[in-house]
Amino acid sequence: MNLLLVSIDSLRFDFVSRTNPAIHTPRFDALSRSFSFSDQCFSVSSATRPVHTTLFTGLYPSEHGVLGQRSPRMRPGLPHLFPLLAGAGYQVAGFSQAPTIFAGLDYEPWIAPLEERALAKALGGAGRRGVFLHYWDTHAPYGAADRKAMGSTAALLRQGRRSEVIAAYQRAVATTFEQHLAPLLAGLDLDRWMVLICGDHGQSWTTAEPYHGQTLDNSVLRVPLFLHLPRTGNPPLPALLSLVNVFPTVAGVLGLDLEYRGWGRDLRHPDRSGLYLAELDPGGAQGLEPGLLGAAPEGRQWALFDRRRKFTCWAEAGSYRLEETFSGAELPLTSGEIAAYTDRYREMMGKADMPVPAADPAVDQRLRDLGYL
Repeated sequence: MNLLLVSIDSLRFDFVSRTNPAIHTPRFDALSRSFSFSDQCFSVSSATRPVHTTLFTGLYPSEHGVLGQRSPRMRPGLPHLFPLLAGAGYQVAGFSQAPTIFAGLDYEPWIAPLEERALAKALGGAGRRGVFLHYWDTHAPYGAADRKAMGSTAALLRQGRRSEVIAAYQRAVATTFEQHLAPLLAGLDLDRWMVLICGDHGQSWTTAEPYHGQTLDNSVLRVPLFLHLPRTGNPPLPALLSLVNVFPTVAGVLGLDLEYRGWGRDLRHPDRSGLYLAELDPGGAQGLEPGLLGAAPEGRQWALFDRRRKFTCWAEAGSYRLEETFSGAELPLTSGEIAAYTDRYREMMGKADMPVPAADPAVDQRLRDLGYL
């Protein structure tokens, strides 16, 4: 069996055709009609580098060490998906519309700039194939001429022109699905390909968080997930899932040889515990102009949640919030509950927790080139 793993940067759960009639993607819809789908999937962070490191290792950010966009490196010696696939005899290739976003991470050498001929060759080559594909057109500024994440998008939000930002985002989403993904899927023999398509995080479009990477709010944590497993009938996915589940699912389906010690669960098996984690260290305001960020607490954040309740901790501010997981309605919170969630977080992370490594000037420059800083 072959693997196609697709990450669509900044793809919100409520901006795909299965959840939003304003998104018109008829070709993709026809090709993926039999795929399992979830709009109840949560990411592990709201920044690209931590999330992809989780996709490739099955570990939470505190475990793999990439806690924010400016974290320059992973913990040394962690197994990740690309060499595991290669060691199992797969022809491995990775492509991205913005490969420099992965600067300094262990898997960076495996990810090349997206070029259609190279992608076609990777998908059509002999033997078993494992292909990763990262689309970035859905990331702010959605094709704007300045190509800056905090350029024209932030300016429009400051001017109260949120509808224009959303309209541009919708066009970028539809283009990605119809002009890129649909032709790609049409050329595959889906009886031989495991296909997993997900967002890495969402978008916020608020003055407190103009796009993402500052909070663990549901708008930036909930993402859509499509899954196709050949010859299974693609049964429904669990009622709550996390992107930490992607790695153990891929490893299990493809029979990769490793001793997995993370907290993710194979999506083919019932999930009865249902407790997941998200983490983020925003690394400051990332160069945003004064006043653009609202009064939201800054600094290191983590959230633990199940199907009913989501607990968020702002570690440096000593602030806490308990809410309904999906609606976001605030719930009363006792000191005993704070202690219980904090103890659970410490139990899960054990000795894995670590400070964010110092920013790397080379990584920061690549982020500036993409408009992050």
